[in-house]
Amino acid sequence: MLAVSVALGMDAFSCSLAFGLLGIRKRKAAHLVLTVALFHVFMPLIGLWAGKELGTIFGNLVTGIGTVILLYLGLKMLLNARGSKDCKQESVLPNLEGFGLYLIAGSVSIDALSVGFSLGTFVSRIFSTTLIMGFMAGLMTAAGIFLGCRIGTILSTKAEIIGGIILIIIGIKTGLSIVS
Repeated sequence: MLAVSVALGMDAFSCSLAFGLLGIRKRKAAHLVLTVALFHVFMPLIGLWAGKELGTIFGNLVTGIGTVILLYLGLKMLLNARGSKDCKQESVLPNLEGFGLYLIAGSVSIDALSVGFSLGTFVSRIFSTTLIMGFMAGLMTAAGIFLGCRIGTILSTKAEIIGGIILIIIGIKTGLSIVS
């Protein structure tokens, strides 16, 4: 179960790495870590509840929306970095207040929803399993932010480009999961 939790947390790690590269305040980082962790607990529970038939239709729709959001944000970051050689523009990442926070947490938790559709077939302790998933996702989100902040300080001018590329890669990976 730990391996599944780490695999599910990789999107959260990668996305939080992008936030760390651009610089994120400690309070917003804490909100992001907590929200991603909670999403990784409740998304599998929702998936389990929704059931396999509804999950296939609903899961692909939500995954598609998450893919579009991540690709859009990644492309905007690349365009913003390209156009801001002389002056630093405002970050194009969503505000980590209210809906923007849930948007990011939901987009990196889509895989956890999919796992929830079949969770009942291979796990007997569902609640403790989802708590492990949430804890690992929160830990990986915090690690991504921390690492991103350290790398961002070193790479300062290239950080937004790297962050945009990371989000595009996550978007492509998420989109490919719809096709397969």
